[in-house]
Amino acid sequence: MRAQRGLIAGWVSVFAYAALLGAVALVTVTDRTDPRPGSPSVAGDADVAEQFVAAWQRSRLATFVTSGTYERHSVVTGASIASEDVVAQRPPRRLHRQLGGVEGRDDDRLLVCPAPPEGEDDAEPCRLGTPGGRSYAESVANEVAGVRSLTQGAGALYVVTAGAPGCFDLELIRIDPRAPFGVEASFCFDPATGAPSSSRVRHAGGIEEVVVVTEIRTDVTDADLTP
Repeated sequence: MRAQRGLIAGWVSVFAYAALLGAVALVTVTDRTDPRPGSPSVAGDADVAEQFVAAWQRSRLATFVTSGTYERHSVVTGASIASEDVVAQRPPRRLHRQLGGVEGRDDDRLLVCPAPPEGEDDAEPCRLGTPGGRSYAESVANEVAGVRSLTQGAGALYVVTAGAPGCFDLELIRIDPRAPFGVEASFCFDPATGAPSSSRVRHAGGIEEVVVVTEIRTDVTDADLTP
C-alpha cells in the first residue's frame, strides 16, 4: 500500500525501532515549560519499568511477522499520512516496511530501501551496508540499554505505568531534547509471541503516531525477509 500523503511537511519519524538509540535527539519537547518532579514516581514504578524493558527486549529477539497500519496525524489540523506497516523478524535478520520504504538488518549489515520521491513510481535500489558492523545481538543489547536508561534511574526521562495486560504507558517527566517517545506514549506486546501489537506516540504540538497490528504469525520465510 502506497502512503497517502497529507499536508504535514517536514516530518521525521522517531518511531522506527531500529533507529531508537541513534534518534534520541530527534524530538524536542516544547509544550511544557517546567520539569515535573520525577524521581519519586520513577522509583515507585521501577518494577513496571523493568517489565517494559524486558518486553521490549523480547520483542527484538522474537521471531514473527506483524502486519498492520501506520498513521501519523495532527489533531490540530487533521492532516495525516498513512501506510501499511509490516515487520518481518527472524534474528539476526529483520525487515520493516513503512511509508513505501524498507529498512532492516542482516546481522552486521544494515539494509535501506528508500521510498520513491512523491509523485514518482521508481524507487532507488536497496542498499546493503558493508559487513563488519555491529551485530544484531549487539544492536539489540545497545537498544535495550538505551530503553532502560530512558525509563530507570536518576536520569530517566519517562515514568512507566502498567496499562491493559501486555501494555505500558510512558509519560515524559522532564524536558530533554533526547526524548524519543514524545510527551506520552503507549506500547503493547502480544503475550504469546512477544511481538509488538500496537503503539501510540504523542509529540508536542498535537502530532500523533499510531501503529495498529492486525495480524501476527510466527512462520517467517525467506520471502518475508526479502525487500
